Amino acid sequence: MDNQRLQFRAALLSLITGFVMLGLKMGAYILTGSATILSDALESVVHVAAVGFMFWCFRFASAPPDAEHPYGHGKAEHLSVGFEGGAIVLAAIAIVWQAIASLLAGHQPHEVGVGFGLIVLAAIINLFLGTWLVKVGRRTKSAILEADGYHVLSDVWTSVGVVIGVGLLWILPPGPLRVWIDSGVAIILAMVILYFGSRLVRQAMAGLLDELDPHAVERVVAAINDIRDPAWRDVHNLRLRQSGDLTYVDFHLVVPSLWSVAAAHAAVEKLEHHILKRLGTKGAVMIHLDHPHKDPTIGMDAETVPHEAVPFSVAEATRFKAN
Repeated sequence: MDNQRLQFRAALLSLITGFVMLGLKMGAYILTGSATILSDALESVVHVAAVGFMFWCFRFASAPPDAEHPYGHGKAEHLSVGFEGGAIVLAAIAIVWQAIASLLAGHQPHEVGVGFGLIVLAAIINLFLGTWLVKVGRRTKSAILEADGYHVLSDVWTSVGVVIGVGLLWILPPGPLRVWIDSGVAIILAMVILYFGSRLVRQAMAGLLDELDPHAVERVVAAINDIRDPAWRDVHNLRLRQSGDLTYVDFHLVVPSLWSVAAAHAAVEKLEHHILKRLGTKGAVMIHLDHPHKDPTIGMDAETVPHEAVPFSVAEATRFKAN
């Protein structure tokens, strides 16, 4: 099965499961009236909305590059991650609001045992779904699926907190302590949800702003050093950007001034293929050829008197020079 088909099926399964989870948790809330269970149910409402938006973004992001989008449509994945994170933050605020309202009203939960069972069932389903989504996201290099998987796994931790809170309600007799525990656990869970939501927003910003991935840069520099020609005098202005499953790399390579066009082109072709192979991804490598301006013979001695070249460092490759 190709990556796009696997990603589509994973997104569809996440959406369908999201509706099932929403039904289970809203049913548990309707039966119990618990603010703690409501916190889990509201998070599921957000998840369904976010996965629906993710599904649309996934379809858009999988479109190939075109004249209007030469780098592809992969940035839509980060838009989806940001939307999901923002929606989670809003859900956390709504949970705190409802918990305080329940506390002030002195609302007593009921039918706690049934609600406990439904939340446990939902947590088990989400544990398997979230683990699988993260695995598929990493395998297909899909940030959108990996983020959704981590969101589902965060929902598992939320459900664990709900199970603990509802378990306490189950063993306590009706009274003010029950109300305080119910609302208090809901507020604590809202803080946990807020943390995970803010992480997703941060991840989306990093992707949209092309934040440097140091591990990817290290792999590119290692790929250059793998086939380093002693005549290559310098590498600088190394940059990377990720667009979905496509990686774009560009840098400046300083070669001898007296090299022929054919020799320079052969070096560029060799580098392009090797870098993409080392990264294990599709995309493009753009190399700007430069030469020593002061002395055109610099580097030519490497062809007549071979010697071991000093590997380029990450700091050297990523420094920016005007020329």
